Amino acid sequence: MIGKRKVERLLDEFPNEVEYHRSDDHVVTCPTELYLVPTPIEIVVEILRKLELTPKNRVVDLGCGDGRFVISAAYLYGCEGMGVDVREDVLELARAKSETLRVDDKTIFIHSDVRDIDLRELNPDVVFVYLMPSLLEEISEELVSCGATVVSYTFEVPGLGVPEVLRLDDLRRAYVYRGVSH
Repeated sequence: MIGKRKVERLLDEFPNEVEYHRSDDHVVTCPTELYLVPTPIEIVVEILRKLELTPKNRVVDLGCGDGRFVISAAYLYGCEGMGVDVREDVLELARAKSETLRVDDKTIFIHSDVRDIDLRELNPDVVFVYLMPSLLEEISEELVSCGATVVSYTFEVPGLGVPEVLRLDDLRRAYVYRGVSH
């Protein structure tokens, strides 16, 4: 059972309806490098609750942004987690929030393009993605290769089979692919 105070603390750390706009002079190669629209924290908490995580689980978030999925898994369930993002500015924010919530010993954030990550090396139990469909298609083979449960917020992942659909509210969905492998 998740404590109400812990969820309220997450709500304070991760306000909803926030967008992080890139302000440096980096050459933007796709719109998501310029704008990042994070998953609402209530949705993150609900997805985590439905996954029934334990402290033994290792969670990876590809395109982690401010780290809310990985940080919440560590904060609420004691999981180890790794976030990967192409934007160093939001990773700095993720690291700071991880320290604030005192889960920096359980989380790590890596500056990398998600297409360059070898998930088999990371050995995750759960991989979370909130990425554009074209990018999901590009990394679908990598997602299959790791054998983890894959959770995709908003978009189905091509090539991963028939998902379990989590209806999070009237409009929002997450697609869960349990134990995906060849």
